[in-house]
Amino acid sequence: MKKFELLSATAIALFAAAPAYAQSTEAAPQVAQDAEEDVAADEIIVTATLRSENLQEVPIAVSAFNTESLEKAGVRDIRSLDSVSTSFNLNSTQTESGGTTLRVRGVGTTGNNTGLESAVGIFLDGVYLSRPGIALGDLLDVSQVELLRGPQGTLFGRNTSAGALNIKTAKPNLNKFEGFANGTYGNYDLINLQGGISAPLVDGKLGVRLSAAYRNQDGFTRSVTGAESNDRNRYIVRGQLYYEPSSDFNLRLIADYQKSNEKCCDAPVIQESSIVAANIFLAAGLPQNGGIPVSGVAAAQNRRSNGQQFRDRIEQGGGSAEINAKLGNADLVSITGYRISRAASTQETDFGTLNVFSTNTGGSTAPADILPSFTKIKTFNQEVRISGEALEEKLQYLFGVYYSDERINEVQSLSLGTDFQRAISVNLIALGAPGSNPAQNIFASGVSAAGNFASNGFRQNGRNISFFTNETFKITDNFSINAGLRYSDDRKKGSFNQLAARSPACLAVLANPLAGPLAGLQALKPLAVGLTCFPFAVQTNILGPNTAALAPTPVPFDRVFKDNELIYTGKLTWQPRENINTYLSYTHGYKAGGFNLDPTAAAGGADPRFKSEKVNTYEFGLKTKFLNNALTANLAIFHNDLSDFQVLEFTGVQFVTFNVDKAKATGAELELTAKLSREFTVNGAFTYSDARYPKKC
Repeated sequence: MKKFELLSATAIALFAAAPAYAQSTEAAPQVAQDAEEDVAADEIIVTATLRSENLQEVPIAVSAFNTESLEKAGVRDIRSLDSVSTSFNLNSTQTESGGTTLRVRGVGTTGNNTGLESAVGIFLDGVYLSRPGIALGDLLDVSQVELLRGPQGTLFGRNTSAGALNIKTAKPNLNKFEGFANGTYGNYDLINLQGGISAPLVDGKLGVRLSAAYRNQDGFTRSVTGAESNDRNRYIVRGQLYYEPSSDFNLRLIADYQKSNEKCCDAPVIQESSIVAANIFLAAGLPQNGGIPVSGVAAAQNRRSNGQQFRDRIEQGGGSAEINAKLGNADLVSITGYRISRAASTQETDFGTLNVFSTNTGGSTAPADILPSFTKIKTFNQEVRISGEALEEKLQYLFGVYYSDERINEVQSLSLGTDFQRAISVNLIALGAPGSNPAQNIFASGVSAAGNFASNGFRQNGRNISFFTNETFKITDNFSINAGLRYSDDRKKGSFNQLAARSPACLAVLANPLAGPLAGLQALKPLAVGLTCFPFAVQTNILGPNTAALAPTPVPFDRVFKDNELIYTGKLTWQPRENINTYLSYTHGYKAGGFNLDPTAAAGGADPRFKSEKVNTYEFGLKTKFLNNALTANLAIFHNDLSDFQVLEFTGVQFVTFNVDKAKATGAELELTAKLSREFTVNGAFTYSDARYPKKC
């Protein structure tokens, strides 16, 4: 079997004065007189089922962390959540705004294509954040973070085929003035400041809360060019207004704005190309090391890279309105959210010192007619749900409707540098082409590719509407059945049009007949075309009818994607003893398909759309407490069967998005919490996930 992810990890955390898992933010436990009673009083309340429930009783694998536990673990943003949950993983390639991947249990959506939505959904105060890059800001004034593992699509709004991250911020205090402030200074000149205040405007009825954070730190990856990477330079402000005129109604308004201007994601080179040892870079008129003067294990250990400056700028903001109201014996919840984000990134070279190509945000170093690169995303979300109890409290019911509208506007600009043709000549020389720069002097008839560029524009408008329900029926005091359904309807319209381009070198290599003494190089022409007509820097429809098979050059498209799915789950919960809970569940999950927002997506008549991803998950869970509640041990064993698994792959000249027929992930999780005293808690976690493609795929 071919592995696409193998995750096996352990984590141990020692905290003093506070448990690593969150205590209830809804109802604070009573403080007992002695340590044992204090341990027994600890109760963790989560909203994993969109109801407030005890974590030990909810039939979902979920971890919850409050503000104090996150601070003690050094978790400032979601990047470092893996220090408290071994089932969670985040990494970024080239850019954080567009190249961030979240994985839960080893499964996630990989790639920096904006058309791909994350398999791990992120929700901030009930509002869906449509891309991981939007959620990378600091965790400011957070009351609780919940990590739900496994498909959560029956209850949570969008794309949670691998899991969901539920982030909740602290509410304004209606009864008293309170505030907080903290600051940190660390290595690489880290400065981290956070603060906030909460005050009642009308005692017991209306309150306001304001908070802000600022973080700055030098980059810890240094390039031989003098550039640095992985720094921090960001701030965020948030304001809230909370109105509760009676116990039957409350309104919460939230608005935030955040901005970052950081340098990410240059990386050390672990292994050099074999072409270096053959001195072919030198034969092409380039440095013998191919623009990689430092490499190997030592470069990784010393965090030494070779690239020019990477930049990643993100500006975003949004607001939400949440209404909670009593309707007789039922509870009504309405959550409205709107967010807008704009990101721009620059990569000067391909992780080396050579001037090969650059993604542009405009400026004096870019061609005069190139457009700045950016990604702009606007989202609107509306959710309404009604929940309550019936049949003498034996039945818990929930019904809801969800609507979202997302609009993406993206410009991808790339220009070729002065070393581009010599760099691709290395490949041609290695295969027998004569001269020091055959890519320019032979195949392109002497035409330089330096400054050739393209500015490619993409748009995607997506709409989702879904109806959902979730019911739990208590058959006996110790045994209950849960069932959930969600009908989801997705529609998207995607298009690609080129805004500007200049590519004479590509035209020259296409027109070159390679006749006479050059006829012997015909076998290398497809490679020369594929490399010189670099799809991200070539005008659309440049290929004639007799050369269409030589290179995947850009082709405009304007298409529609439609799909719908019935998502469902069934769970059996059994409590054989007071502090032992077990559950057995089956869930069918779904993640919408869409468009490959890449210039070559429709090349050669290809369909730029990719199919929706589906997953069937089987899970057994055991949640226990021992020793007067001082020891908590939670176990989950799971198996995922994925179909039409969405994959993004870079072939060397293009990004290809496709669906893999089948994939599987099997594993187990164990979480331990031991409260040795009121002041000392030990946490441990172990996750093993074996994610793979079956052989027949």
